[in-house]
Amino acid sequence: MRRRRRLGGAEAAAGPRAQHRQRGTSTALAMATAGPRARRASRERRPPPPPHVTRGRGGRGKMAVCIAVIAKENYPLYIRSVPTENELKFHYTVHTSLDVVDEKISAMGKALVDQRELYLGLLYPTEDYKVYGYVTNSKVKFVMVVDSSNTALRDNEIRSMFRKLHNSYTDIMCNPFYNPGDRIHSRAFDNMVNSMMMQVC
Repeated sequence: MRRRRRLGGAEAAAGPRAQHRQRGTSTALAMATAGPRARRASRERRPPPPPHVTRGRGGRGKMAVCIAVIAKENYPLYIRSVPTENELKFHYTVHTSLDVVDEKISAMGKALVDQRELYLGLLYPTEDYKVYGYVTNSKVKFVMVVDSSNTALRDNEIRSMFRKLHNSYTDIMCNPFYNPGDRIHSRAFDNMVNSMMMQVC
């Protein structure tokens, strides 16, 4: 009798932690001995992950799907798109936007032509994309294509992206080894463009 009482007192002194460990051990043993159907049913009963996990990095999508730099004479100095299998489609989208760029510049009048930079805003929307434009004082055009499903990207953010693009292009022009009018081959410029195509946090 004394021995049983001592054991009972030891179990009571162990408290809920020991009982919780015992329950966890028994559950693990039950899952290990259960068949694949029981384990599959247990996984199906688990609650789904929270929304911020399923959407991935905030769920805001990519910032840009295509970025192009067009020379004054309307031939491409640089163009990059994701995914690459839609490259021909984006080439056509950029090409068709040049007429809209010229129309916007003409509509703005001479008062705005003398500015150091011209943000043209939204050039035109399509079913899947929105096309934005920007022109420098040397008539070099920047065209950016954004996925229409990305509603979180605002106009001031796109304007800031164009300014970064312009600054990076200015760095290339300051390079004595770069011949103005040649296609752009710069690792720093590629990295900057890639950062604009990455998902937003």
